[in-house]
Amino acid sequence: MTFRNDPRWFAAGAIVIAGALAGYVFMPGSDPVSPAEAALAAEGEPIYAEHCATCHGANLEGQPNWRSPLPTGGLPAPPHDETGHTWHHSDQQL
Repeated sequence: MTFRNDPRWFAAGAIVIAGALAGYVFMPGSDPVSPAEAALAAEGEPIYAEHCATCHGANLEGQPNWRSPLPTGGLPAPPHDETGHTWHHSDQQL
């Protein structure tokens, strides 16, 4: 039996392909975005730029030392990326 006819080669190849595909699909930062989500994000960009970016940053980076209280007792604006806490607020609250 040659390697081309050996079912173990086929199974190994299928596993490698499945692993590569899973790595691509579940790679951080590669979440697939639907056209509707992309349109909604594009619609929100000017709103964010006008009302949020001054404090939270044009690139969602937040203010420096955002976890350290200010002299007033409040906190600096957090980032709006995966390192901040925006994800646990509802859309309505934001």
